Amino acid sequence: MDFLLSNFLLLLVSLVVFLMLLTVIVNLFIRVPFVPSKKRVINRVLDLARLKDGDKVYDLGCGDGRFLIEAGKRARITATGFEAAPIPFLLAYLLKWINRSKIRISAHNFFKENLKDADVIFCYLGPETMAELAGKFRRECHKGARIFSNTFHIEGMTPVKVWAKDKEHKLPTIYLYEI
Repeated sequence: MDFLLSNFLLLLVSLVVFLMLLTVIVNLFIRVPFVPSKKRVINRVLDLARLKDGDKVYDLGCGDGRFLIEAGKRARITATGFEAAPIPFLLAYLLKWINRSKIRISAHNFFKENLKDADVIFCYLGPETMAELAGKFRRECHKGARIFSNTFHIEGMTPVKVWAKDKEHKLPTIYLYEI
């Protein structure tokens, strides 16, 4: 029995180490580490977004899916999150299952996905990645699509509204762009 247990534990530890190394390697290529949004930030963005039933909502680099899970509790939306890093991707599936959420989690590269049907896009990505997305947003998003960015401005685009950093309530700068 001890032999089976020790082999199982060794296998489990090996799997965790492998997933962690794979996540580090993926993060080197996508240049965006997993930094989850705080609940207060998610609530603030969702308050500002005023989602409506039927909205199509995307989260680019969704991490553990917490933004879309919360969004799905507020309105009957079609929600898709894109996450390339293995550990956050698996966490997103776990949280989706725990919350019995209907969100969709994809491991696809969001640069290769068409965003034409997005009504609302949420991003918490680094400045370089955001700058690369500017052209994609202009080419693919329909008129009226709204893009919310946590902390980082999208170089090459002009926000229609900026909510300044609120130190008292520990909220970052939030940018809203419209196509």
